[in-house]
Formats: sequence, structure tokens, C-alpha cells
Amino acid sequence: MACVTTPPYPPYAAPPPAPPPGPRRRRPSAWWFLLAGGLIVAGIAIGATMLVLTFKGLFDTDATVDADGRPHSVSVPTDGDRALWFETAGADPTCEVVDEETGDPVTLRDPVGSYTREDGGRGEQHAAWTFDAGSGDLRITCSPGSPERSTVVEIGPAPELSGFFGGIAIAIAAALLLGGGGFVLLVVIAILYATGRPRSTT
Repeated sequence: MACVTTPPYPPYAAPPPAPPPGPRRRRPSAWWFLLAGGLIVAGIAIGATMLVLTFKGLFDTDATVDADGRPHSVSVPTDGDRALWFETAGADPTCEVVDEETGDPVTLRDPVGSYTREDGGRGEQHAAWTFDAGSGDLRITCSPGSPERSTVVEIGPAPELSGFFGGIAIAIAAALLLGGGGFVLLVVIAILYATGRPRSTT
């Protein structure tokens, strides 16, 4: 019977050793943390400022007159339309507005939308009419809606839906872009700092 011999197995070759790990990347400078924090603070500050300015327009008052049936001369800014604010309680006064520079009557228009506010402890007010400020020098005559009731009429910037919602959109966008970008940068820098080697080593 023939004897079958098996050739010897080759000796086991160990895998080559893994190359030594390279040096860790140095930690980022602390100035990056300041930059990230600055972006977050800037986003919050700009967003808050835009919100304040947006809502502030609803409470600005250029002039105040009594609805006593007598003409009152007032001067208002000419940077946009103005509004007549009446107390919500009771009947609205009837008003006439004349541009004193030209002597022409000013057309009063219904506001686009419904606007109310609480102002100066007088209770709720609503924007009843809007108009073009013209030269800014106006003569306003208002009669009370009820004979027994004397009403104060306030003149202020006319609120606009586009400007109102535009201001809110800018505030939100600033908070998201600057504040959100700063937060993402802060997270990335924190990870790089935790995994990096101290900057003092060579």
C-alpha cells in the first residue's frame, strides 16, 4: 500500500505590524470659542432688537389732540403714512384732517387690517383711519362720537402688515443664521478641542 505524504505547510506568516498612529491634531485656539459665542450673542441681540423695533411702531405717538370739535395744529413726521388711534370703548369720533401748507383736505382711508393696542393707561385703542402725512403740518378737527364723551385722539405711524411680518421674519432669520451657526461652530470646536493634543506640546 502506497504511503501518501503531505508536503509541509509553509510557516505561518504574521501580519505586518500596524504603522504607529500619527500625532494628534493640535487643539483649536480658544479664540474659536469666542467667535462661536460671539455669533450666538449677535444672533440673539439682532433678533431681539428687530422684534422690539417691529412692535415699537405700534406704540409710537407723534401727537395727541382732544376730540372737542375744535381745530388743533400738529406736526408729524413725513417718513410714512400716519394713523388716527381712537379709544375702543364707545363710538368713534369723526375727524377731518387738513394739510396746513397747501390747505387741501387729507383723505382718510380704512387701515389694511385690524390693529389694537394698550397705551398709557387709557385702555384699549384701535387704528381707525390712515392717511398720507403730506407736509407734516396738519390741522385736525375731531368731534366726539357721543356728546357726553370727550375722547382723546392720538396720531402715530400707520402699521403695515408687510412691515410687521417682515420685521418678525428678519428677527427669526438673524437668530437662526447667526445664533444657529454659532451653536454649530461651538459644537465642532468643542469636539476638536476634546480630541486634540494640547497646543503647548510639539
